[in-house]
Amino acid sequence: MSPLMDTVETAVDERIVPEGLADARILIADDDPLCRRLVAGVLRAQKFTNIEFAEGGLSAMEQVRRFRPDLLLLDMQMPDMSGLEVCRQIRAQPDFADAPILVQTATVDRKKMGELFSAGASDFLSKPINPSELIARVVVHLERWNSLRALRDYRERISRELEAARRMQVELLPDPITLQWAARTADLRIASYNRSSSELGGDLWGMLPINNGAFGIFLADFTGHGINAALNTFRLHALIHEYKGLHDDPGALLSMLNERLVRLLRVGQFATFMYVVVDHRAGVLKCASAGAPPAILVQGANSRARLCDSSGFPLGVERGVRYRTSRRKFPVGSLLLLFSDGLSEFPDATGARVGDDGLQAALNACEPALTPQEVIQRLCATAGMSDSCPLPDDTTIVCLDRRGKPRQRGQGSIDRATTQLAATSSCGRPLT
Repeated sequence: MSPLMDTVETAVDERIVPEGLADARILIADDDPLCRRLVAGVLRAQKFTNIEFAEGGLSAMEQVRRFRPDLLLLDMQMPDMSGLEVCRQIRAQPDFADAPILVQTATVDRKKMGELFSAGASDFLSKPINPSELIARVVVHLERWNSLRALRDYRERISRELEAARRMQVELLPDPITLQWAARTADLRIASYNRSSSELGGDLWGMLPINNGAFGIFLADFTGHGINAALNTFRLHALIHEYKGLHDDPGALLSMLNERLVRLLRVGQFATFMYVVVDHRAGVLKCASAGAPPAILVQGANSRARLCDSSGFPLGVERGVRYRTSRRKFPVGSLLLLFSDGLSEFPDATGARVGDDGLQAALNACEPALTPQEVIQRLCATAGMSDSCPLPDDTTIVCLDRRGKPRQRGQGSIDRATTQLAATSSCGRPLT
């Protein structure tokens, strides 16, 4: 071994490379063979074993594609392609946008340094190389690179898991078969809109078949957003289906759900809840509310929209609450709208909120010929909401009607977009 290499090993023999870095892939790009040997000797003295070389800029680019280095030691001045250009081309590749690039340069000039970092260099080393400084910088940047990759892998895993959870939450929504059954059995038209403010949401709506062709519709809105709120929707969904015998009695169902949720939910967690039983044969709605926004009801083709009573404690707040069932007429020509406060409290460009009264007025302004889907579109436009804007709160809207002339049995309809929503997505669908 040459005296120069002996000096290199002596200069760094007391440093220890952290465990897990020794097999890092390191590419040394330099047109000077002696410089390549010197840098490699410093690295090998610290047990780095996975080292490759490039004799110029073009070969460096080829080695980056083939070797896929974890760290690149790059000479600033090379005959075929400068270190600056190599940096720019490497940074243009998504896989290496954040990989550490250490540039070796014999001149430390502020302007050159600015160009160097603008081109994408992570750090620089002054020539002649100081062995201890070289190892210190290599270790720091490799550790940073490993941490960045670990964080990226973690985020990708979480993203996959959130997507799986989102798909599971979508499956809680009414499936197309249930929606078609309700529409045809009761000669109704049904549409819905459901969009979360984040990957997972705390809104849930559903449909419960009941004897004699009646069915129930519920809309729940849990406090908070994200994972905790979403987990609570799964809890509630299971509880609702546990008490099938109460599906025809809204007040009794809410009272039982409240007792269970008081025991299950943490302090500060609760749900607003609206439940309506639609009995099309009797032309009657049976309703109970647990602090939900008021349902809006149009009773007959020539009637004005009315806000229904929504008093009552939210579910999960206090034991022993008893919820009452109210009855309302629902003749042919009627329309029912359920919504979460994500719609009524959505801030428009000026920060104003449409509110329950504003939605009532907007519904009164809707032409009777509008389909439930078109009604939802009109109300979202009134609130200033579109699918391109972020939501501060989860938003759910359910609209069903018996408008127009009585249809023959089996002619009820469900908007195609609603079927697609229930089957594929809880994150919303186009409003236009």
